Amino acid sequence: MFSPVTVIDRALLDTDRWFGTLTPERGDALIAEARVRAIPAGGLIYATGDAPNGLWAVIEGQVRLKGYPAAGAEFLALILRPGTWFGEVSTLDGGPRPHDAAAFGAVRVLHVPMAAFQRAAERMPALYHDVGRLVCQHQRIALDFIAETLSLPVGARLAKLLLGRLDDEDGVLHVRQEEVAVMLGVSRQTLNRHLRSLADQGAIRLAYARIAIVDRAILQRLARVD
Repeated sequence: MFSPVTVIDRALLDTDRWFGTLTPERGDALIAEARVRAIPAGGLIYATGDAPNGLWAVIEGQVRLKGYPAAGAEFLALILRPGTWFGEVSTLDGGPRPHDAAAFGAVRVLHVPMAAFQRAAERMPALYHDVGRLVCQHQRIALDFIAETLSLPVGARLAKLLLGRLDDEDGVLHVRQEEVAVMLGVSRQTLNRHLRSLADQGAIRLAYARIAIVDRAILQRLARVD
């Protein structure tokens, strides 16, 4: 079911570090034909290989981008929370979707269809530059992650990931350990050893598909390892 963008929705979007930097005219043009859609838990917003269907933004809940680098392997590429935009690569280059975008729990998302984006960009070509900046923003996150993977020890990378990339407001990370292992580029056994060490130190508490942060100070100390 689709609904119009509310004042509250727009206020949330304006807090995003990308959308919030757009001029009011271009921001208005981008969402003039946008609609808000409810997605049930586990529902696909788009799938790997799909044709581009426009820009999206999370309004409520959590969306996860997942890739499949090899048969039977699943890669958790990014966790997206309210206010965050996604789907920009295929919107810009017209190529197929590189990831699945799936609802983690029930979510509400804003959708700017391809045709609506193209109409807005015809009137305001600077929107192509704006979306290019969004691509660069996400690319920088990916490059920083690669640099950390190559330079930091596993313990420091894990601490940074727990504090940042997967950090929920309640401090509970709803994620499977195999997903974290893939993101860190280590085996499940190596990850389990480091998680158990953090649990023994009192930094985290482990449960099935959940990692609860108990003591952030310990993680912050480990994350600062040179």
